[in-house]
Amino acid sequence: MKYLWLWIVFAIVFTLAAIGLELLEGNKITTTEYYGLRNMGSIFVAFCLLCSIVFYLITFLPLTFLCTRFVKFLLGRMIIYTIAGAVGGIWVFDQFYALDDDYYVKGYGLNLNSAMILFGLAGFIYAWMDRYLEKK
Repeated sequence: MKYLWLWIVFAIVFTLAAIGLELLEGNKITTTEYYGLRNMGSIFVAFCLLCSIVFYLITFLPLTFLCTRFVKFLLGRMIIYTIAGAVGGIWVFDQFYALDDDYYVKGYGLNLNSAMILFGLAGFIYAWMDRYLEKK
């Protein structure tokens, strides 16, 4: 039951992080070539939610199993989940804005650190909820 609740928490916080990233960085892009929250609206939110549901199964569910088994200290889990969230944020930033292309990143002055902070914070919240649900 704990993992189902963590799946819901993950889907919510990582979707909110993706929307936050789009509000902070995606709104800087003023070309019609880019389809983000401004152009797609609720479809963008639904896409982020669906992706976070799948992303959990591939990444954070196995990581949570490993941390539950081997990492007993709250600080250790928080560090692991925060770093994993930040790395996930780099991947999301790359998917949204083509990090290797530099067209959006340099052309519109997008900042990768925003993604790392937002998704790192999402990982931190996930770690806190993991510990909270473990104690219940």
